[in-house]
Amino acid sequence: MTDLATLALPAWAVPAQPRRAAIDEHVIHIKGEWWRDAVSSRSLPGTPPAGPTITRAEVWAAESLDVFTLLWRTLAWGSGRYLRQNARRLDAIAADVPRVEDLLSRAAVESRRDPAAAYALLRPERRNEILWLGPSFFTKFLYFAGGGAPGHPSLILDRVVATRLRERCGWASLHHAGPWPAETYGRYCDLLARWAYDNRCAPDEIERTLFAGEPEERS
Repeated sequence: MTDLATLALPAWAVPAQPRRAAIDEHVIHIKGEWWRDAVSSRSLPGTPPAGPTITRAEVWAAESLDVFTLLWRTLAWGSGRYLRQNARRLDAIAADVPRVEDLLSRAAVESRRDPAAAYALLRPERRNEILWLGPSFFTKFLYFAGGGAPGHPSLILDRVVATRLRERCGWASLHHAGPWPAETYGRYCDLLARWAYDNRCAPDEIERTLFAGEPEERS
């Protein structure tokens, strides 16, 4: 297991943009019509996104509403124009709406105080509690449940970020594609919190630069 205390944030991953531009206004093109039709046809609760794009700020604005509105916006933002597995996700949710609502509600509360515990609610041991909703997507939900607070402890972890941490930052024991144990997610959130403190920024700003990669990868 890699000793994360020895890892330093590479210079290319230090955030340079203002937080508002890098985080709040981070926009994704989505298929809003598909989400409206898919949620409505299954008689699912919550309000899906309506337009062709959605920003991070527009996703977390749903945090004060019901958990399903937050989930639909999260899934749309995370999927972009690619809808692979989303029909299956919605079918699995429609099969037991009260159970999913309870899980998401508890995970949202826990996300604000204990990332590993929140993660474990949605993936106890080696299975996803909600079928077709794995860590790369449900950590987005845990992140957006923070309502955009810079100090929110739960962060997005997907295979892009994990690969950069493994190959460019020295976390050799981190599996590049997951799924990851809850303990690993907790260590990840702690690592980015430390790097953020050292670099006087918010942890999600570092997640954003890790996802974007080095400058030559962004062009």
